[in-house]
Formats: sequence, C-alpha cells, structure tokens
Amino acid sequence: MKEDPSYSDLVSVITPESSNPSLADLRIPTAAGAFLQKHAASVWPYKLVAWMLERLLDTNENGALNFNLQTNTAVTHLQKSSDGSWIVHTPRGMIAAKKVLLTTNAYTSHLLPEFSDLIVPVRGEMSSLIPPPTMKPGNDENPPFEISYGFIGNGRQNRHQDDYLIQRPYSKDNSTGGELMFGGGRSYAAKAGLGVSDDSSIDEPSAEYLRREITVVVDIKSEEKELKASYEWSGIMGYSRDDRPWVGELTEELGLGGGKGLFVCAGFTGHGMPNTCLSGKAAVDLMLGKKSEEVDLPESYCLSKERLVKARVLDEVHIVDAKG
Repeated sequence: MKEDPSYSDLVSVITPESSNPSLADLRIPTAAGAFLQKHAASVWPYKLVAWMLERLLDTNENGALNFNLQTNTAVTHLQKSSDGSWIVHTPRGMIAAKKVLLTTNAYTSHLLPEFSDLIVPVRGEMSSLIPPPTMKPGNDENPPFEISYGFIGNGRQNRHQDDYLIQRPYSKDNSTGGELMFGGGRSYAAKAGLGVSDDSSIDEPSAEYLRREITVVVDIKSEEKELKASYEWSGIMGYSRDDRPWVGELTEELGLGGGKGLFVCAGFTGHGMPNTCLSGKAAVDLMLGKKSEEVDLPESYCLSKERLVKARVLDEVHIVDAKG
C-alpha cells in the first residue's frame, strides 16, 4: 500500500454502521466487519492444472518427447553422483538429471531432513456441503452467493486458522451443483493439524465444525443446524518458519543437505495458489542460468544463508501458529 496507494481504492472497509452494502447485504450479519475486494481474481485449480498439462502434452507432437509425466511415482531418496548429476530414486527405478527441482512443499523434509524446522506439514480440512433446497438461482430471498469469503478470528480460530467459503455454480437446469466449498476449522483438530503428513483420512472434529458453523457465519436460511456433506477430505499444507516460500538453489554452503544443481520451490503456508505460479517461474529461470538479481522474485522468498540464519532465530512453526 505504501508503494502503490492506488491499491487501497480496490478495497472497501465494511463496518456494522455501513450501508450499501451493509454486513447484512453481504450475508454476514454477525461479523465484526469486513474487507470487500471486488476486483480479486479467482481460479479453478483443477482446471488450471489440466489446461497446463494439455499444453505441455501438445509439445510432444510430431514425435518430439519434450514432456514426460510419471504419476504415482514417489521420490524416496536423492543421491549426488560422481559426475555431479543427481540420481532420483523411486519405487519404479532411478533416473539421473543434471538439475532437479523439488516442488515438495510439506514433504520437503522427507528428502532433506535439514528442512524439518523450516517447512512443517499441517493438515487442513475441506468439505463440499449441500446447500439448503431454497438456495437456488432465481430465489431472491435466498440466492446463491455472488462472492467468496474468508473468515478470520471466527470462534476460537486465530489468524493462521482462518476459514474460507466458495460456492460452485449450479447446472443449467439448477437441478445439481451449487455445493458450498467450506474449508478450515483447524483449531478443532488435534494439535491444530501441525506435524500431520497423512491425508488419507479426515479430521472429524474439524469436519463437524465445518458442517455446523457454515449456518452460523453466513446467512443461508438453513432450517437445519448442520448441513450434509457430499464429500469431505483433508490436505497437507507446508507452513514456512518465516511465513514465506523458499525458492532457489540448495548450494552446499547452506547446510541443508543439498548441492549444486538441486533447487527448491516450497513452503507456501496455506493459500499458496497466488504465489506458486510466479515462484515456480522464478525457480525455472534460476535453473536456466539467470542470476538472482535478474529474476522477478521478492527478496524475502530467496533461499540464502542470511535468510536461513534469520529464520532460525524466529519461533518455530507450532509456536507461531499458536500465537496466531
């Protein structure tokens, strides 16, 4: 805001005294206040990734093999060979490469244990909730949401344990769709999900919170105190010790178990989508030989010995998270 005050023009502050819109107009009448940002972008992550894969596969036309994706192939170990290349071990065999990029986020310390205090796995809960039957297009009394929401400080949640809500579109005949994608409730999980790297199950207390709390935080005119979920699942986030991603080459002097030719782009601390794409581009630019000062990357994201020392003076992730 200090560098470009015009950004403040894109955000409106809504208080209990505000009108047009009021908190009730935004369907959050019990909120203490709100920031309304009308020009925020939104993206459907699965569709974005599918489009990217399609574009990459298109480069393999006419017999060219520029892109090779190996799914269900976990990397179990990294080994530096005598010729300076990296040997990547997997259950399906090994592959050698001069340069390797780790986009391992929460699982970075599995390959590089020295990262265990810098990027910590945290399990988050997500739900797809069935909206009330009256919440349909054309019902002016209870229409679908036109905006998405982020909730900070609700209940016993702190700043690191926020909730968020996005409604999916309905089908053309309004017979299906409209699911309320509600995530969060991490303060209700055991140890707030910190240190959990298994997403094969859900956290039931958090899942119950999401099914119940949605009828409290937003006005959806539900006759039921708890909505039914069509799907519930968990996901593992990588929380960074200094709240910033780690992007760069893991040179030997860093003491993180890496070496020349090994790069990392990880530690997005939840809500990482806005940072992942350009961070990934910056990592690739570095791999292609650009110097750090030539790459469009915030200095606070760059992997360096100075940053490493400063980060390890800070509280560990579980302490910061508890403080909010």
